[in-house]
Amino acid sequence: MRHLALSTTALLAAALLAASLVACGDETASAPAPAADTPHRVPNYEDSKADNYVSTNAREFTLSGQAHADLPSDYAQRDVEAQASAVNAAVDRRLSTLTWALRRHVEGVVREATDLHGKDTWFSFFKRDPDEAEGAEVVEVDGALKARFTFKVELVGSYYLMSKLAPDTGAAQRTFQLTLAGEPTATTVAIEGSPSRDAFPKYDELFADGVYDIAVHFGGDYNEGRFDLETAKWLVSALLEGGWKNEAVTDFASLTVDSPAFTRALLIEGQTVEARVRIFHSDMVGGEGQPPQARLAEVMKASLASADVVIYSGHAGPGAGFVLDYQPRDELRASDFATLELASKYQIYVFDGCQTYRTYVDDLMKNPNKTFENVDIVTTVNTTPFSVGYQTLHQFVYWLTLTDAAGRHFPVSWGDLLRGLNTRDFKDVHYGVHGVDQDPQLNPHASDVACQACQSDADCGAGGNLCLGYGTGAGCGVACTTDTACPAGYRCARLYDDPDLFYIPKQCVRRDYACP
Repeated sequence: MRHLALSTTALLAAALLAASLVACGDETASAPAPAADTPHRVPNYEDSKADNYVSTNAREFTLSGQAHADLPSDYAQRDVEAQASAVNAAVDRRLSTLTWALRRHVEGVVREATDLHGKDTWFSFFKRDPDEAEGAEVVEVDGALKARFTFKVELVGSYYLMSKLAPDTGAAQRTFQLTLAGEPTATTVAIEGSPSRDAFPKYDELFADGVYDIAVHFGGDYNEGRFDLETAKWLVSALLEGGWKNEAVTDFASLTVDSPAFTRALLIEGQTVEARVRIFHSDMVGGEGQPPQARLAEVMKASLASADVVIYSGHAGPGAGFVLDYQPRDELRASDFATLELASKYQIYVFDGCQTYRTYVDDLMKNPNKTFENVDIVTTVNTTPFSVGYQTLHQFVYWLTLTDAAGRHFPVSWGDLLRGLNTRDFKDVHYGVHGVDQDPQLNPHASDVACQACQSDADCGAGGNLCLGYGTGAGCGVACTTDTACPAGYRCARLYDDPDLFYIPKQCVRRDYACP
Protein backbone atom coordinates (compact mmCIF):
# COMPACT_ATOMS: atom_id res chain seq x y z
CA MET A 1 0.00 0.00 0.00
CA ARG A 2 1.05 3.60 -0.56
CA HIS A 3 -0.49 6.42 1.41
CA LEU A 4 -1.95 9.51 -0.22
CA ALA A 5 -0.22 12.46 1.40
CA LEU A 6 0.12 14.94 -1.47
CA SER A 7 -0.45 18.14 0.47
CA THR A 8 -0.18 21.67 -0.84
CA THR A 9 3.26 21.84 0.76
CA ALA A 10 4.34 18.68 -1.03
CA LEU A 11 3.09 20.01 -4.36
CA LEU A 12 5.04 23.20 -3.79
CA ALA A 13 8.13 21.14 -2.97
CA ALA A 14 7.63 19.20 -6.18
CA ALA A 15 7.39 22.42 -8.14
CA LEU A 16 10.62 23.64 -6.57
CA LEU A 17 12.31 20.38 -7.49
CA ALA A 18 11.11 20.74 -11.05
CA ALA A 19 12.47 24.27 -11.13
CA SER A 20 15.86 23.11 -9.95
CA LEU A 21 15.96 20.52 -12.73
CA VAL A 22 14.88 23.10 -15.29
CA ALA A 23 17.74 25.31 -14.16
CA CYS A 24 20.21 22.70 -15.41
CA GLY A 25 19.49 23.10 -19.07
CA ASP A 26 23.11 23.25 -20.21
CA GLU A 27 24.92 20.27 -21.68
CA THR A 28 26.11 19.25 -18.21
CA ALA A 29 24.25 19.09 -14.93
CA SER A 30 26.21 21.89 -13.30
CA ALA A 31 26.70 22.31 -9.56
CA PRO A 32 26.79 25.70 -7.83
CA ALA A 33 30.25 26.74 -6.69
CA PRO A 34 31.13 26.46 -3.00
CA ALA A 35 31.25 29.71 -1.08
CA ALA A 36 34.96 29.49 -0.34
CA ASP A 37 37.64 29.89 -3.01
CA THR A 38 40.30 27.25 -3.34
CA PRO A 39 42.39 26.25 -1.57
CA HIS A 40 39.56 25.13 0.72
CA ARG A 41 39.95 25.64 4.46
CA VAL A 42 40.66 22.46 6.46
CA PRO A 43 38.45 22.39 9.60
CA ASN A 44 40.10 21.40 12.87
CA TYR A 45 37.67 18.78 14.11
CA GLU A 46 36.96 15.07 13.82
CA ASP A 47 34.03 14.05 11.65
CA SER A 48 33.34 10.39 11.05
CA LYS A 49 29.99 8.64 11.33
CA ALA A 50 29.22 4.97 11.01
CA ASP A 51 26.01 4.43 9.07
CA ASN A 52 24.48 0.98 8.85
CA TYR A 53 23.14 -0.78 5.81
CA VAL A 54 23.38 2.48 5.04
CA SER A 55 20.60 4.88 6.07
CA THR A 56 20.83 8.35 7.53
CA ASN A 57 18.01 7.85 10.03
CA ALA A 58 17.92 4.08 10.59
CA ARG A 59 20.32 1.31 11.48
CA GLU A 60 20.36 -2.48 11.37
CA PHE A 61 20.92 -4.42 14.58
CA THR A 62 21.57 -8.02 15.55
CA LEU A 63 20.19 -9.50 18.79
CA SER A 64 22.02 -12.62 19.90
CA GLY A 65 22.41 -14.97 22.85
CA GLN A 66 21.90 -18.55 24.02
CA ALA A 67 18.61 -20.31 24.74
CA HIS A 68 17.34 -23.81 25.52
CA ALA A 69 14.70 -25.95 23.84
CA ASP A 70 12.88 -28.81 25.58
CA LEU A 71 13.52 -32.27 24.11
CA PRO A 72 10.99 -35.16 24.11
CA SER A 73 11.01 -37.35 27.22
CA ASP A 74 12.02 -40.37 25.10
CA TYR A 75 14.86 -38.52 23.36
CA ALA A 76 17.58 -40.80 24.81
CA GLN A 77 15.82 -43.92 23.47
CA ARG A 78 15.63 -42.69 19.88
CA ASP A 79 18.14 -43.55 17.16
CA VAL A 80 20.67 -40.97 15.93
CA GLU A 81 18.58 -39.79 12.99
CA ALA A 82 15.46 -39.40 15.11
CA GLN A 83 17.43 -37.53 17.78
CA ALA A 84 18.75 -35.07 15.20
CA SER A 85 15.23 -34.52 13.89
CA ALA A 86 13.95 -33.95 17.44
CA VAL A 87 16.66 -31.38 18.15
CA ASN A 88 15.92 -29.49 14.94
CA ALA A 89 12.18 -29.45 15.59
CA ALA A 90 12.62 -28.34 19.20
CA VAL A 91 15.04 -25.56 18.26
CA ASP A 92 12.72 -24.30 15.49
CA ARG A 93 9.77 -24.12 17.89
CA ARG A 94 11.82 -22.41 20.58
CA LEU A 95 13.33 -19.95 18.09
CA SER A 96 9.87 -18.93 16.94
CA THR A 97 8.75 -18.33 20.54
CA LEU A 98 11.98 -16.50 21.33
CA THR A 99 11.72 -14.20 18.30
CA TRP A 100 8.12 -13.36 19.19
CA ALA A 101 9.17 -12.51 22.77
CA LEU A 102 12.09 -10.38 21.54
CA ARG A 103 9.81 -8.55 19.16
CA ARG A 104 7.32 -7.79 21.93
CA HIS A 105 10.12 -6.58 24.18
CA VAL A 106 11.66 -4.31 21.52
CA GLU A 107 8.31 -2.89 20.47
CA GLY A 108 7.44 -2.23 24.11
CA VAL A 109 10.68 -0.27 24.61
CA VAL A 110 10.03 1.66 21.39
CA ARG A 111 6.45 2.42 22.45
CA GLU A 112 7.60 3.69 25.84
CA ALA A 113 10.33 5.82 24.26
CA THR A 114 7.87 7.23 21.72
CA ASP A 115 5.38 8.15 24.45
CA LEU A 116 8.20 9.93 26.27
CA HIS A 117 9.86 11.71 23.36
CA GLY A 118 7.07 12.16 20.83
CA LYS A 119 5.60 10.45 17.78
CA ASP A 120 7.94 8.97 15.12
CA THR A 121 11.04 9.58 17.22
CA TRP A 122 11.69 5.86 17.66
CA PHE A 123 10.79 2.82 15.57
CA SER A 124 11.68 -0.84 14.98
CA PHE A 125 10.97 -3.17 12.08
CA PHE A 126 11.63 -6.91 11.80
CA LYS A 127 12.33 -8.45 8.41
CA ARG A 128 10.57 -11.56 7.15
CA ASP A 129 12.30 -14.62 8.62
CA PRO A 130 14.67 -12.47 10.69
CA ASP A 131 16.00 -15.26 12.93
CA GLU A 132 18.48 -18.12 12.78
CA ALA A 133 19.87 -20.70 15.18
CA GLU A 134 23.22 -22.46 15.17
CA GLY A 135 25.49 -24.64 17.28
CA ALA A 136 22.77 -26.75 18.90
CA GLU A 137 24.03 -29.22 21.52
CA VAL A 138 22.25 -31.48 23.99
CA VAL A 139 22.79 -30.59 27.67
CA GLU A 140 21.21 -31.51 30.97
CA VAL A 141 19.43 -28.72 32.85
CA ASP A 142 17.83 -29.48 36.23
CA GLY A 143 17.72 -33.18 35.39
CA ALA A 144 16.09 -32.76 31.96
CA LEU A 145 17.67 -32.96 28.51
CA LYS A 146 17.52 -29.74 26.49
CA ALA A 147 18.99 -28.43 23.23
CA ARG A 148 21.16 -25.39 23.91
CA PHE A 149 21.66 -23.16 20.87
CA THR A 150 22.86 -19.73 19.82
CA PHE A 151 20.26 -17.45 18.29
CA LYS A 152 20.51 -14.35 16.10
CA VAL A 153 17.62 -12.05 15.25
CA GLU A 154 17.95 -9.12 12.85
CA LEU A 155 15.95 -5.91 12.81
CA VAL A 156 16.17 -2.33 11.64
CA GLY A 157 15.35 0.56 13.93
CA SER A 158 16.04 4.12 14.97
CA TYR A 159 19.70 4.96 14.70
CA TYR A 160 20.17 5.16 18.46
CA LEU A 161 17.78 2.35 19.36
CA MET A 162 20.62 0.51 21.11
CA SER A 163 20.76 3.24 23.75
CA LYS A 164 17.15 2.49 24.70
CA LEU A 165 17.30 -1.31 24.59
CA ALA A 166 20.64 -1.56 26.39
CA PRO A 167 21.82 1.68 27.99
CA ASP A 168 25.61 1.87 28.10
CA THR A 169 26.87 0.40 31.37
CA GLY A 170 30.52 0.65 30.45
CA ALA A 171 30.68 -3.04 29.51
CA ALA A 172 32.50 -4.16 26.38
CA GLN A 173 29.20 -5.31 24.87
CA ARG A 174 25.72 -3.90 25.33
CA THR A 175 23.22 -6.43 26.71
CA PHE A 176 19.77 -6.62 28.25
CA GLN A 177 17.86 -9.33 30.11
CA LEU A 178 14.85 -11.15 28.70
CA THR A 179 12.67 -13.39 30.86
CA LEU A 180 11.45 -16.46 28.98
CA ALA A 181 9.24 -19.26 30.23
CA GLY A 182 11.17 -22.52 30.38
CA GLU A 183 14.57 -20.90 30.89
CA PRO A 184 16.34 -21.57 34.22
CA THR A 185 17.44 -17.93 34.42
CA ALA A 186 16.87 -14.69 32.53
CA THR A 187 18.34 -14.81 29.02
CA THR A 188 21.15 -12.37 28.33
CA VAL A 189 20.64 -10.77 24.92
CA ALA A 190 23.50 -8.90 23.27
CA ILE A 191 22.75 -6.12 20.79
CA GLU A 192 25.17 -4.96 18.10
CA GLY A 193 24.83 -2.46 15.29
CA SER A 194 26.02 -3.67 11.90
CA PRO A 195 29.37 -2.04 11.07
CA SER A 196 28.61 -0.99 7.47
CA ARG A 197 29.75 2.52 6.53
CA ASP A 198 28.85 5.16 4.00
CA ALA A 199 30.38 4.70 0.53
CA PHE A 200 30.14 5.96 -3.03
CA PRO A 201 28.11 4.34 -5.80
CA LYS A 202 30.44 2.76 -8.33
CA TYR A 203 30.36 5.78 -10.63
CA ASP A 204 33.31 4.61 -12.69
CA GLU A 205 31.37 1.49 -13.66
CA LEU A 206 28.12 3.37 -14.32
CA PHE A 207 29.82 5.67 -16.84
CA ALA A 208 32.49 3.32 -18.24
CA ASP A 209 30.67 2.44 -21.49
CA GLY A 210 29.74 6.05 -22.28
CA VAL A 211 26.03 5.52 -21.53
CA TYR A 212 24.14 6.23 -18.33
CA ASP A 213 20.83 4.43 -18.76
CA ILE A 214 17.90 5.10 -16.38
CA ALA A 215 14.56 3.27 -16.59
CA VAL A 216 11.63 4.62 -14.57
CA HIS A 217 8.64 2.29 -14.12
CA PHE A 218 5.52 3.72 -12.48
CA GLY A 219 3.33 1.09 -10.86
CA GLY A 220 -0.40 1.21 -11.44
CA ASP A 221 -2.60 3.14 -9.02
CA TYR A 222 -6.12 2.22 -7.92
CA ASN A 223 -6.73 5.64 -6.31
CA GLU A 224 -8.99 8.14 -8.04
CA GLY A 225 -6.29 10.80 -8.10
CA ARG A 226 -3.95 8.61 -10.20
CA PHE A 227 -0.80 9.97 -8.61
CA ASP A 228 1.22 7.57 -10.74
CA LEU A 229 0.20 9.53 -13.84
CA GLU A 230 0.64 12.91 -12.17
CA THR A 231 4.21 12.07 -11.17
CA ALA A 232 4.96 10.66 -14.64
CA LYS A 233 3.61 13.85 -16.25
CA TRP A 234 5.81 15.94 -13.98
CA LEU A 235 8.90 13.92 -14.90
CA VAL A 236 8.25 14.21 -18.66
CA SER A 237 7.79 17.98 -18.36
CA ALA A 238 10.87 18.36 -16.16
CA LEU A 239 13.04 16.49 -18.65
CA LEU A 240 11.77 18.38 -21.70
CA GLU A 241 12.09 21.76 -20.00
CA GLY A 242 15.46 20.81 -18.51
CA GLY A 243 17.29 20.35 -21.78
CA TRP A 244 16.72 16.64 -22.43
CA LYS A 245 16.06 15.70 -26.06
CA ASN A 246 13.42 13.40 -27.50
CA GLU A 247 12.34 13.94 -31.11
CA ALA A 248 9.42 11.53 -30.73
CA VAL A 249 8.02 12.92 -27.48
CA THR A 250 6.88 16.54 -27.22
CA ASP A 251 4.55 16.14 -24.22
CA PHE A 252 3.16 13.46 -21.92
CA ALA A 253 0.36 12.53 -24.34
CA SER A 254 2.87 11.57 -27.03
CA LEU A 255 4.81 9.20 -24.74
CA THR A 256 4.26 5.53 -25.60
CA VAL A 257 5.66 2.25 -24.33
CA ASP A 258 7.88 2.11 -27.43
CA SER A 259 9.08 5.73 -27.31
CA PRO A 260 12.84 6.26 -27.51
CA ALA A 261 14.72 7.49 -24.47
CA PHE A 262 15.08 11.10 -23.44
CA THR A 263 18.76 11.90 -23.97
CA ARG A 264 21.29 14.42 -22.84
CA ALA A 265 25.04 14.74 -23.38
CA LEU A 266 27.18 14.90 -20.26
CA LEU A 267 30.90 15.53 -20.04
CA ILE A 268 32.17 13.48 -17.10
CA GLU A 269 35.87 13.33 -16.30
CA GLY A 270 36.77 14.24 -19.89
CA GLN A 271 34.48 11.54 -21.32
CA THR A 272 31.27 12.24 -23.20
CA VAL A 273 28.48 10.25 -21.62
CA GLU A 274 25.00 9.98 -23.08
CA ALA A 275 22.41 9.97 -20.33
CA ARG A 276 19.20 8.20 -21.29
CA VAL A 277 15.87 8.13 -19.45
CA ARG A 278 12.92 5.93 -20.41
CA ILE A 279 9.55 6.26 -18.68
CA PHE A 280 6.78 3.66 -18.44
CA HIS A 281 3.30 3.82 -16.88
CA SER A 282 0.17 1.64 -16.92
CA ASP A 283 -1.93 3.81 -19.26
CA MET A 284 0.47 3.07 -22.14
CA VAL A 285 -1.06 -0.38 -22.70
CA GLY A 286 -4.36 -2.23 -22.87
CA GLY A 287 -6.40 0.51 -24.54
CA GLU A 288 -7.71 0.79 -28.09
CA GLY A 289 -4.83 0.82 -30.54
CA GLN A 290 -2.29 0.21 -27.73
CA PRO A 291 -0.01 -2.78 -27.13
CA PRO A 292 -1.37 -5.53 -24.85
CA GLN A 293 -1.01 -5.18 -21.09
CA ALA A 294 1.72 -7.86 -21.02
CA ARG A 295 4.10 -5.32 -22.59
CA LEU A 296 4.54 -3.65 -19.17
CA ALA A 297 6.16 -6.76 -17.71
CA GLU A 298 8.23 -7.24 -20.87
CA VAL A 299 9.74 -3.76 -20.75
CA MET A 300 10.43 -3.96 -17.02
CA LYS A 301 12.21 -7.27 -17.46
CA ALA A 302 14.25 -5.67 -20.24
CA SER A 303 15.17 -2.76 -17.95
CA LEU A 304 16.27 -5.07 -15.15
CA ALA A 305 18.42 -6.94 -17.66
CA SER A 306 20.17 -3.91 -19.14
CA ALA A 307 19.66 -0.47 -17.55
CA ASP A 308 22.23 1.11 -15.23
CA VAL A 309 19.55 2.43 -12.86
CA VAL A 310 16.07 0.92 -12.52
CA ILE A 311 13.50 2.87 -10.51
CA TYR A 312 10.17 1.33 -9.52
CA SER A 313 7.74 3.89 -8.11
CA GLY A 314 4.45 2.39 -7.06
CA HIS A 315 2.47 0.22 -4.70
CA ALA A 316 4.46 -2.40 -2.80
CA GLY A 317 4.47 -4.40 0.41
CA PRO A 318 6.04 -7.42 2.12
CA GLY A 319 5.96 -10.39 -0.23
CA ALA A 320 4.62 -8.35 -3.13
CA GLY A 321 6.41 -7.69 -6.40
CA PHE A 322 6.12 -4.85 -8.91
CA VAL A 323 2.43 -3.98 -9.37
CA LEU A 324 2.47 -2.59 -12.90
CA ASP A 325 -1.28 -2.18 -13.38
CA TYR A 326 -4.55 -2.59 -11.49
CA GLN A 327 -7.05 -2.56 -14.37
CA PRO A 328 -6.76 -5.56 -14.48
CA ARG A 329 -4.00 -6.33 -12.00
CA ASP A 330 -0.65 -7.09 -13.63
CA GLU A 331 2.28 -7.87 -11.38
CA LEU A 332 5.87 -8.99 -11.77
CA ARG A 333 5.78 -11.33 -8.80
CA ALA A 334 8.44 -11.56 -6.12
CA SER A 335 8.50 -15.32 -6.63
CA ASP A 336 9.77 -14.67 -10.17
CA PHE A 337 12.75 -12.53 -9.09
CA ALA A 338 15.07 -15.53 -8.77
CA THR A 339 14.60 -16.55 -12.41
CA LEU A 340 14.63 -13.14 -14.11
CA GLU A 341 17.35 -12.46 -16.64
CA LEU A 342 19.38 -9.81 -14.80
CA ALA A 343 22.50 -7.99 -15.95
CA SER A 344 25.88 -9.12 -14.68
CA LYS A 345 27.14 -5.52 -14.74
CA TYR A 346 26.87 -3.09 -11.83
CA GLN A 347 23.38 -1.65 -11.42
CA ILE A 348 21.38 0.47 -8.98
CA TYR A 349 17.81 -0.60 -8.19
CA VAL A 350 15.49 1.89 -6.46
CA PHE A 351 12.35 0.31 -5.02
CA ASP A 352 10.22 3.29 -4.01
CA GLY A 353 7.12 1.73 -2.49
CA CYS A 354 5.88 0.72 0.94
CA GLN A 355 8.15 -1.47 3.09
CA THR A 356 10.38 -2.73 0.28
CA TYR A 357 13.11 -3.29 2.90
CA ARG A 358 11.31 -6.28 4.34
CA THR A 359 11.34 -8.82 1.48
CA TYR A 360 12.41 -7.33 -1.86
CA VAL A 361 16.16 -7.56 -1.33
CA ASP A 362 16.10 -11.14 -0.08
CA ASP A 363 13.92 -12.22 -3.00
CA LEU A 364 16.05 -10.44 -5.57
CA MET A 365 19.35 -11.75 -4.21
CA LYS A 366 18.17 -15.31 -4.86
CA ASN A 367 18.90 -14.55 -8.51
CA PRO A 368 22.23 -16.16 -9.51
CA ASN A 369 23.25 -13.15 -11.63
CA LYS A 370 23.20 -10.75 -8.69
CA THR A 371 25.55 -10.33 -5.73
CA PHE A 372 26.33 -7.20 -3.79
CA GLU A 373 29.44 -6.89 -5.96
CA ASN A 374 27.24 -5.79 -8.87
CA VAL A 375 24.14 -4.20 -7.36
CA ASP A 376 23.09 -1.57 -4.84
CA ILE A 377 19.43 -1.59 -3.81
CA VAL A 378 17.57 1.37 -2.32
CA THR A 379 14.56 0.41 -0.18
CA THR A 380 12.04 1.86 2.25
CA VAL A 381 11.34 0.60 5.78
CA ASN A 382 7.93 2.18 6.21
CA THR A 383 4.97 3.33 4.13
CA THR A 384 5.72 5.95 1.48
CA PRO A 385 3.54 8.87 0.43
CA PHE A 386 3.28 9.48 -3.32
CA SER A 387 4.62 12.99 -2.82
CA VAL A 388 8.11 11.69 -2.02
CA GLY A 389 8.30 10.25 -5.54
CA TYR A 390 9.17 13.66 -6.97
CA GLN A 391 12.20 13.93 -4.71
CA THR A 392 13.35 10.37 -5.39
CA LEU A 393 13.19 10.81 -9.16
CA HIS A 394 14.91 14.18 -9.03
CA GLN A 395 17.86 12.83 -7.10
CA PHE A 396 18.54 9.77 -9.18
CA VAL A 397 18.14 11.61 -12.48
CA TYR A 398 20.14 14.68 -11.46
CA TRP A 399 22.34 14.20 -8.41
CA LEU A 400 24.16 11.14 -9.72
CA THR A 401 25.38 13.17 -12.71
CA LEU A 402 26.28 16.36 -10.90
CA THR A 403 29.28 18.09 -12.53
CA ASP A 404 30.90 21.52 -12.58
CA ALA A 405 31.25 23.63 -15.72
CA ALA A 406 34.50 21.86 -16.62
CA GLY A 407 32.82 18.46 -16.53
CA ARG A 408 34.41 17.40 -13.24
CA HIS A 409 31.96 14.95 -11.71
CA PHE A 410 31.06 15.34 -8.04
CA PRO A 411 30.79 11.82 -6.56
CA VAL A 412 27.86 12.21 -4.17
CA SER A 413 28.00 9.49 -1.49
CA TRP A 414 25.10 7.25 -0.56
CA GLY A 415 24.84 9.02 2.78
CA ASP A 416 24.40 12.41 1.12
CA LEU A 417 21.94 11.01 -1.42
CA LEU A 418 19.86 9.47 1.35
CA ARG A 419 19.98 12.64 3.40
CA GLY A 420 18.09 14.32 0.58
CA LEU A 421 15.36 11.66 0.81
CA ASN A 422 15.12 11.27 4.59
CA THR A 423 14.03 14.86 5.05
CA ARG A 424 11.86 16.18 7.87
CA ASP A 425 8.72 15.75 5.72
CA PHE A 426 9.53 12.10 4.95
CA LYS A 427 11.60 11.11 7.98
CA ASP A 428 9.40 8.12 8.87
CA VAL A 429 9.89 6.45 5.46
CA HIS A 430 13.54 5.55 6.26
CA TYR A 431 15.24 5.19 2.90
CA GLY A 432 18.40 3.10 2.95
CA VAL A 433 20.72 1.27 0.58
CA HIS A 434 21.88 -2.35 0.62
CA GLY A 435 25.25 -3.39 -0.78
CA VAL A 436 27.53 -0.58 0.40
CA ASP A 437 30.14 -2.89 1.92
CA GLN A 438 31.35 -3.65 -1.61
CA ASP A 439 31.31 0.02 -2.71
CA PRO A 440 34.36 2.35 -2.73
CA GLN A 441 34.98 4.61 0.24
CA LEU A 442 37.50 6.71 -1.68
CA ASN A 443 36.88 8.71 -4.85
CA PRO A 444 35.97 6.09 -7.49
CA HIS A 445 37.47 8.28 -10.24
CA ALA A 446 40.96 8.77 -8.75
CA SER A 447 42.36 8.66 -5.22
CA ASP A 448 46.18 8.82 -5.45
CA VAL A 449 46.71 12.59 -5.14
CA ALA A 450 46.68 13.12 -1.35
CA CYS A 451 48.82 16.16 -0.44
CA GLN A 452 49.93 16.69 -4.04
CA ALA A 453 50.84 20.40 -4.42
CA CYS A 454 47.98 22.45 -5.88
CA GLN A 455 46.64 25.93 -6.49
CA SER A 456 43.07 24.99 -7.42
CA ASP A 457 40.78 21.98 -7.48
CA ALA A 458 41.67 21.38 -11.12
CA ASP A 459 45.20 20.44 -10.01
CA CYS A 460 43.83 17.49 -8.02
CA GLY A 461 42.67 15.34 -10.92
CA ALA A 462 39.20 13.89 -10.67
CA GLY A 463 36.16 15.85 -9.59
CA GLY A 464 35.48 15.62 -5.89
CA ASN A 465 39.17 15.95 -4.95
CA LEU A 466 39.71 19.46 -3.58
CA CYS A 467 42.72 21.71 -3.15
CA LEU A 468 43.08 22.24 0.60
CA GLY A 469 44.82 25.07 2.41
CA TYR A 470 47.31 23.88 5.03
CA GLY A 471 49.62 25.98 7.16
CA THR A 472 52.58 24.68 5.17
CA GLY A 473 50.96 25.31 1.79
CA ALA A 474 48.14 23.91 -0.34
CA GLY A 475 47.78 20.20 -0.99
CA CYS A 476 45.17 17.97 -2.60
CA GLY A 477 42.51 16.17 -0.63
CA VAL A 478 40.79 12.99 -1.76
CA ALA A 479 37.01 12.45 -1.69
CA CYS A 480 36.19 9.93 1.05
CA THR A 481 33.44 8.60 3.28
CA THR A 482 35.35 7.08 6.24
CA ASP A 483 38.54 7.64 8.23
CA THR A 484 39.70 4.07 7.65
CA ALA A 485 39.63 4.49 3.87
CA CYS A 486 42.14 7.37 3.99
CA PRO A 487 45.92 6.81 3.97
CA ALA A 488 47.83 6.56 7.26
CA GLY A 489 48.13 9.96 8.89
CA TYR A 490 44.86 11.24 7.37
CA ARG A 491 41.25 11.46 8.50
CA CYS A 492 38.03 11.94 6.53
CA ALA A 493 36.61 15.40 7.28
CA ARG A 494 33.57 17.33 6.06
CA LEU A 495 34.57 20.81 4.92
CA TYR A 496 31.18 22.55 4.73
CA ASP A 497 28.07 22.46 6.91
CA ASP A 498 25.97 24.39 4.37
CA PRO A 499 23.21 21.99 3.21
CA ASP A 500 23.26 23.63 -0.23
CA LEU A 501 26.80 22.27 -0.63
CA PHE A 502 25.77 18.68 0.13
CA TYR A 503 27.55 17.50 -3.01
CA ILE A 504 30.99 18.57 -1.79
CA PRO A 505 32.37 15.24 -0.54
CA LYS A 506 34.36 14.77 2.64
CA GLN A 507 38.12 14.92 2.14
CA CYS A 508 41.10 12.92 3.36
CA VAL A 509 43.07 15.58 5.27
CA ARG A 510 46.29 15.37 7.25
CA ARG A 511 45.80 14.80 10.97
CA ASP A 512 48.73 17.11 11.72
CA TYR A 513 47.39 19.77 9.33
CA ALA A 514 50.63 19.86 7.34
CA CYS A 515 51.48 18.19 4.05
CA PRO A 516 54.98 16.69 4.21
